[in-house]
Formats: sequence, structure tokens, C-alpha cells
Amino acid sequence: MANIKLSERLLGLFVLGWLLLNFPLFSIWDKDALVFGWPLLPAAAFAIWLFLIVVLAVLMEKGGHEAPETPGTTERSMLPEP
Repeated sequence: MANIKLSERLLGLFVLGWLLLNFPLFSIWDKDALVFGWPLLPAAAFAIWLFLIVVLAVLMEKGGHEAPETPGTTERSMLPEP
């Protein structure tokens, strides 16, 4: 069950990244402005990219340590009885 939730979250992150880095949402940043000397559009692209990488890292770190919900599905219970 934990793997299903993780894969659903990863799919949601993919859709969020796809929406943020494509038209029309990405065109919001296409203006004549500078951020720390960088044009706004590339600065926004790198900021969104960094955000997606950080969220992906957090999801992967937390997703692998969740305990199984049903006690009978642990690895030990799958071993044959002596």
C-alpha cells in the first residue's frame, strides 16, 4: 500500500512539473525583469526545477521508510515455517 501511495505522489509531482514548465503557466514568467542579474524566465525555470528536485528527494526519502499496513505482509511472514 505504501508503494501505491508513493507512486501516486510521484505521478502527481510529474503532472505538477509538467504543468509548471509548460504553456500557459510558464509564460507568466516571460517579462522584462531581472532577478539577481538574471532574466526572470530562466531564473523561474531553475527555481521550479530546484523545487521539483527537492520535493522528489523528500518523497523518496520518506516513501521508503513507511511500515506496511497489514502485519501479515512482512518479509518474515513470507518465509516457510520450519
